[in-house]
Amino acid sequence: MLVAMSWLSLLPWALLVLGLLPLGSYPARSSLYPGVVFLVAALTLAGAASLYSRAPVGPRVRVLWVLGLGFLAYSLACQSAFALAFLPSGLYALGGWVALGSGVTLLTALYQSLRREPFWVPRLEGSQYRDPSGAMNRNALHALAPSLEAAATRRPLVLLLMQTPPNQDPTPILRSLRGPDLLFQMGEGVFLVILQNGGPEAAGPVFRRLKAAVPLQAYTALPFKGGSLKKALEQLEAELSQIYLTQPDLTEP
Repeated sequence: MLVAMSWLSLLPWALLVLGLLPLGSYPARSSLYPGVVFLVAALTLAGAASLYSRAPVGPRVRVLWVLGLGFLAYSLACQSAFALAFLPSGLYALGGWVALGSGVTLLTALYQSLRREPFWVPRLEGSQYRDPSGAMNRNALHALAPSLEAAATRRPLVLLLMQTPPNQDPTPILRSLRGPDLLFQMGEGVFLVILQNGGPEAAGPVFRRLKAAVPLQAYTALPFKGGSLKKALEQLEAELSQIYLTQPDLTEP
């Protein structure tokens, strides 16, 4: 993986040098403007493309973005060389064709990024997983754990563990949640809410509705980006036994 990232980060610089190579074979012009401007722009794009080789995206999308930005850096390097030296018009036209290829590559990268469908967690039905109110239980959480762990690697989840009065009805909690959010009753008055969309930014509005709907005695939250859901839950349960409403309000910006 490190080797792949290494060659990918060097590729834009290789394209930049390739675009500047004709400078050594043709006589220079007397003025440096606007050739230097094109050169600085090409260097900036090559640097951006090199850094993008480390972006946390899929390997195919990463390669396409690096190639697209690298081709654009090559095109600007050709324009810089043409402005700094007396080059044949054919070399200048080559930069234009590469710029066209850059646009196609970047559009393909964008398409590949957008076509990925969300990883939806399956819906469980039946009395072994849900009570009459619709809240799920620990059996459902264990059954959904692999799907939730996989989903968290695609988009961050937020785990919110709450302590309410022992006889708390789950219905008002369910009404406070959004469509894709999940509710599990972990014990007497203990509920786990899993926010599937929006990441940590979505926790504030949802928590405000929950706080208005049910009397919370204690709560704790944890962003979940993958790994062991069991360990994350153990961490939350340990924190819940110590944290009370004197902790900072999650609704504050």
